[in-house]
Amino acid sequence: MNGQIQDQNSQQWEEPNKNIVSRPWLLRHPLAWRRARRHQRTNQVNNQRLAWRVQDVLVGCGLSQADYSIGGGRGFHIPQVISVSNSPPVTLDIRMLPGQTPKDFITHAPAIAYDLGVAEVRVTLLEVPLIRLELLPLTR
Repeated sequence: MNGQIQDQNSQQWEEPNKNIVSRPWLLRHPLAWRRARRHQRTNQVNNQRLAWRVQDVLVGCGLSQADYSIGGGRGFHIPQVISVSNSPPVTLDIRMLPGQTPKDFITHAPAIAYDLGVAEVRVTLLEVPLIRLELLPLTR
């Protein structure tokens, strides 16, 4: 009988520890958790601003397309920024518009680099409608 009670008690103490190990954020201090969330939100806001900035630069370079329809009037189509990665170098995945090729972006790469304040922009093809822009920073 005592062996059964000890087994049940040991299971009660093992399960919460197992739960904490599988979720390490439970071990953090509440202020550290808040700081991490604030840092994550700041990164998301900065990534969104960069995406908007890149889309504005692409429009300025002439990589957008105008469309006219009777019902909708005049509309603009802009290559869409799908994702932003902050790991060096900063990379942006972009969905090209129909009829565009990576060569269109390669020809405008120096202008894009100048407008974004980076040393160089590299363009690589991911899939047929997707390309990746790598923003290489200025060396000081």
